[in-house]
Amino acid sequence: MSHAASEMARAVRSLESVKNSKKLLPSFYTRENLEKRKVAWCMQGVPTELLEAFDLTPEWPENFGALCAARSVAPRFIAEAESEGYTSELCSYATNTLGYCKRYCDLGMEPPESPPQGGMANASMLLGSGYLCDPRFKWFQTIGTRYFHIPVFNSDPMSPPIDRDIDDPRMIDHHMQHLRADLKSQVAFLEKHTNRKFDVDRFREIMSISQKSIECWRKVYALRKAKPCPMGSTDYFSCIIPQLFMLGKEEALTFFEKVYDEVKDRVDRGVGVLKDEKYRLAFYGLPPWHSLGFFNYLEASGAITVFEGAYYIGPPVDIDLDDPLEGLAERIWQNTCWHHRTGAEAMPETCSPGLQQGIGSRLLLRLIDEYDVDGVILHRTRSCKPWSWGQVHYRTLLENEGIPALIFESDMTDVRTWSDSKVKAQMEPFIETIAQLKYGKLD
Repeated sequence: MSHAASEMARAVRSLESVKNSKKLLPSFYTRENLEKRKVAWCMQGVPTELLEAFDLTPEWPENFGALCAARSVAPRFIAEAESEGYTSELCSYATNTLGYCKRYCDLGMEPPESPPQGGMANASMLLGSGYLCDPRFKWFQTIGTRYFHIPVFNSDPMSPPIDRDIDDPRMIDHHMQHLRADLKSQVAFLEKHTNRKFDVDRFREIMSISQKSIECWRKVYALRKAKPCPMGSTDYFSCIIPQLFMLGKEEALTFFEKVYDEVKDRVDRGVGVLKDEKYRLAFYGLPPWHSLGFFNYLEASGAITVFEGAYYIGPPVDIDLDDPLEGLAERIWQNTCWHHRTGAEAMPETCSPGLQQGIGSRLLLRLIDEYDVDGVILHRTRSCKPWSWGQVHYRTLLENEGIPALIFESDMTDVRTWSDSKVKAQMEPFIETIAQLKYGKLD
């Protein structure tokens, strides 16, 4: 099964450091030392620092889904999963992976329709996480029991409901105890299945590198407040690879340092992505990985995306690395508290520490002001409902503040949901509305 690629499929990046990311991040893109290191399939939310401490080579099915989408092969794997009875309403990252697994088992080899970079290396274990949604929790259980029959560890994060006092010592103690137990269980699982002991001293060094990388990346965020904006979404969504999948690696820190230096130089020289920056936008929701050229399409209208809600890094968290595992637990807890304090009225039952989408009206309205945003695009991601919660509510809040907001629907992986003509039919009048409000005339 094939699907015609969108004319917005190809993304043009602006930063030289990002264009050279494959050279700067070789362990991710070339998957070095596959023959020397055990492979684990992992979900975002699994601490990459622990993987590095045990010399594991991780494969990330969620990122593989994005790659399959970008190469227009995801519909083939998704349709394969649907033929097995998995509904199209499931996360398309999951159905892409399940379809890939079925094809691999049927053929006894990597499916020939895999992206040019190849399929995922054979795993000896699965490291899952319940961050964000229940399907993620069941997804790896399915792979480990139905397809490859390998051991599975699922992290089970807990976070306080929005109506609880997160400064209550009893609340802090309860959740910190749970985080400690969860991390120690992960360590015990990895020790068992790698036949290696956890090296606390090495882990301390890895966590130190991780903290430096996070801080450097945070400074890049701040630089994007400049006018003209020095960095757009096509670069940003490439940079989240080391943020999500490589923290603790020296090459990730080097990459972020090079990105920072280039962006800082642009700000100092007054150079932006666009020669004529007319409109500053924010983008909320998962990106359409199959059509990242969508952001270049907006740029052709003089509109630059200056921040994204997806994978927003959040505030700095200082941790004590005398006990690095305790430091990691503290960082997770402090990030959870930050999400809690930003306001989560659209999803009051829980405030997941893994959301990383900058939810909460208090944070959203603050960033709109700090980045001087003219309009907001909210991507209703069809197969990932948690990322779409509250978008009508937030649109109303924004419009009450005089900020135009548009909700459009497609999917992060399944290009069958995408239509260039429909997207343009929504975006063109939206840009015209912003032009009317900002300049008193149509563009």
